[in-house]
Amino acid sequence: MGTAQEVITGLMSTIAYAVIVFAVVKIYAISVEVSEIKELLRDIKRNTEDHLPSALAPHAASPESLIRAVHASSYPDSVYPVPEVEEAGKSSEVS
Repeated sequence: MGTAQEVITGLMSTIAYAVIVFAVVKIYAISVEVSEIKELLRDIKRNTEDHLPSALAPHAASPESLIRAVHASSYPDSVYPVPEVEEAGKSSEVS
């Protein structure tokens, strides 16, 4: 019985080591794939920053001025007038 127990113990140890080695190799392969994906995303981000359309480019317009621009392009002022609002740091007269 002692010899069979030693063989089974050796076999189980070998299988356990094989599973651990397989897991380490698989984790390494996944980390390589993730690093490649991150590098691709960085390249895409670098390439798209140079070629942004002007409509998507960041600008310094205030939300109020953007709303006025959309309103002015959609409706004539005679039908739906938009009152002028005083912005912080700017003074404008309302007529």
